[in-house]
Amino acid sequence: MKYFSAKFYYVNYRVLGNIIRQTYKHFRLRIWLVSVVFVFLYLLNQFIHLIFRLIDEIFYPGFHKKEIKQPVFIISNPRSGTTYLHRLIALDNERFAFTKFSHTFQMTTSFARFYNVIRWVDRNILRGTITRTMDKMDERFWGGWDDIHALGFNKTEEDEMVFAQMMMSVGVYIPFPYFHLTDDTKFLDRETEDVKKNVMDFYESSIKRFMHANDPSKTYLAKNVMSTGRFKTLVQRFPDAKIIYIARHPYDAVPSFASMFSSMYKLYSPPMAENDPAKRAWAQLGIDYFKYSQEMKQTLPASQFIVVKYDDLLANPQGTVKKIYEHFSWTPSQKFLDKLSKEEVRNRQYKSHHEYSLEQYGYTKQEIYAELGPIMDELGFDKEF
Repeated sequence: MKYFSAKFYYVNYRVLGNIIRQTYKHFRLRIWLVSVVFVFLYLLNQFIHLIFRLIDEIFYPGFHKKEIKQPVFIISNPRSGTTYLHRLIALDNERFAFTKFSHTFQMTTSFARFYNVIRWVDRNILRGTITRTMDKMDERFWGGWDDIHALGFNKTEEDEMVFAQMMMSVGVYIPFPYFHLTDDTKFLDRETEDVKKNVMDFYESSIKRFMHANDPSKTYLAKNVMSTGRFKTLVQRFPDAKIIYIARHPYDAVPSFASMFSSMYKLYSPPMAENDPAKRAWAQLGIDYFKYSQEMKQTLPASQFIVVKYDDLLANPQGTVKKIYEHFSWTPSQKFLDKLSKEEVRNRQYKSHHEYSLEQYGYTKQEIYAELGPIMDELGFDKEF
């Protein structure tokens, strides 16, 4: 449904209606309660967001003239190192502007400037009191996710919330165990032309609003694991965009994807089996994204696209980042290289404590290889039967 212009407000209410309909069709008390809270918080966020967007129109209309040139999108299957690479490249804050978790809830000029004012007050008057308080809140609310996807209000974060606000993100199905019953939101590239246009109008407007509050000479840097299914639409809107794709072995990436996005299902009673159709649907989406990622390489010129391997990123993060900079003819500053070296040392001892297997979700390595064999062979991934 569209009110005014999609650049100001756009929501695909068909998706929200499907969530509500499936909730009542497959009634369980806990799911019903989750849906009530979800809808309330969603509508509250929409109301607040509209206020900030209206303030932009009144006090910061200059954002309309902002041009988004050569934006950079880091894309991959979830749990493939996108957050790590995003945060490494974001250390080059003289070149790039990027959203933090706080920004993603209200991606507007007015909110970004309000955020900057609060940060200045905290640093110069309150001596970090707000930062310490927010850190404690991060630990309380997101601490359990640290080894899955480290979250924090002041940490760099993907801009998927913008798509979720439009009900055009698979993330809106995370609380609801019937992902297998819908094809909504999985591939924006396969939606109708009017839906794609409305989504991109809203998304581009959100980026313009955010960038208007930053140094206009900077480049927008985003990472978004769900943009595999919308990369053609992104490039159509931003024809000079640069895309970095991270390839992780599907035997690891697919079950990790399914585990992360079905993690809330453990709240429901009775407990859901690992190979429940809803969980398998997330794994299947991971497989489908791997297949679709091949079209990136075939569609985009080498000057706009690079593939890096997850294992190479973990083994040599600094070298991987330098390789990306060389590919896109970016010159790294010494200040950035120094930050990169320190960050590499800090993360050298990191090791995930979570291990997942395909068998948990009813798949075998033979089945995955049967679907993804040519891709795995091209990327040099062992089939390991």
